[in-house]
Amino acid sequence: MIFHWFKKNRSEIPPVEYKKVSRKEASEDLVKLGEDLANDRHYDRALEYFNKAIEINSKNDFAWGDRGLMLDKQGRKNEAIESFSRALEIDPSNSITWHNQGLTLLKLNKLDEAIECFNKAIEINEKYAKAWYNKGRGLSMLGKINESQRSFDTAKKLDPLLFSKLKKMKS
Repeated sequence: MIFHWFKKNRSEIPPVEYKKVSRKEASEDLVKLGEDLANDRHYDRALEYFNKAIEINSKNDFAWGDRGLMLDKQGRKNEAIESFSRALEIDPSNSITWHNQGLTLLKLNKLDEAIECFNKAIEINEKYAKAWYNKGRGLSMLGKINESQRSFDTAKKLDPLLFSKLKKMKS
């Protein structure tokens, strides 16, 4: 057991109050706090929380995956791939991590590897509309227009509002 702190509000820096928890719980709590910071676009601070969560429990796949997202946002794409890969070593059945790794690989123009990741995400969760959509993007970038369109069609069938949601996210 270790002592662990909890944050009272997002602008306050811990430690604030203490309670005894296991290393696993402490790591999970740090991930939740890091995700809150990431949602508020405090990526550097969020990365600190994910790194601390990993330091406490190196088998926390969510910490590794979220760390990958923050590294990607900072433009540290190769480090992000390493972090996603570590998360997938721990839990290869996490379709979201496969998808996120695929997105980073797309940004690195490693299209075949990205499509493999999207395929893995789809294999795990065949109704993962974003994975189908991003697979379509990768295929389109490779000039495989017919295959790309089939992926886009599947994405749209699974989530008819996906394309409008993605437009709003880019705005």
